[in-house]
Amino acid sequence: MTTKRKPYLREMTPSWWQRLGFYRFYMLREGTALPAVWFSLLLIHGLYRLKAGAAGWEAFVHLLQNPVVVLLNLIALAAALLHSKTWFDLAPKAAILIVKGEKLGPAPVVRLLWAVMVLVSLAVLAIALY
Repeated sequence: MTTKRKPYLREMTPSWWQRLGFYRFYMLREGTALPAVWFSLLLIHGLYRLKAGAAGWEAFVHLLQNPVVVLLNLIALAAALLHSKTWFDLAPKAAILIVKGEKLGPAPVVRLLWAVMVLVSLAVLAIALY
């Protein structure tokens, strides 16, 4: 059966995400995937250079010292921290914890996640510098 009514088509402009701060933050958070791709490709490149021997590894270390690469890695770090923050803020909403019959607020869970991340990061750094 056909109808004479026109379907409702909501207009979607290319700047839809610029209207509200929530949408801008959403786009920023989703954009953190791009620096993650950069860093992943850089690590894969490092593995291939390591496979090539000492000369290949030295070339990779020289690449890492390039100011553009340092800047891109700092952007990737900031993106990873932003992404971690959004996930850590989401965790208490996804897993509701009950302690002594009361719902645990989000702050202790978020603080615990940050503490674990800092401890694991420090452990990795200690192993890497050892």
